[in-house]
Amino acid sequence: MLGQGCCRAVLARGPCAEVTRCSCGHIHLAVGPVTLRLEEDVLRALGHTLMEAIHQLQASHEAEAQEPAPIVAHAAPTGGWKQ
Repeated sequence: MLGQGCCRAVLARGPCAEVTRCSCGHIHLAVGPVTLRLEEDVLRALGHTLMEAIHQLQASHEAEAQEPAPIVAHAAPTGGWKQ
């Protein structure tokens, strides 16, 4: 619930999150049904942490893409399904 006289301005909105600034100075980060009330410096630190995580994920995906595909030995065909 907003305090008396408070109003929020949207700073950013995406498909899964919204960031607003309250006229009393608080920053609100809403992700789905959860809203965090943060100070501006905490929001900045959180942003840096999230960007680092994204870079690490990207590096991991790139490393996996560079790995050679495993060699699979294929047996000679045996003429089909047998029980």
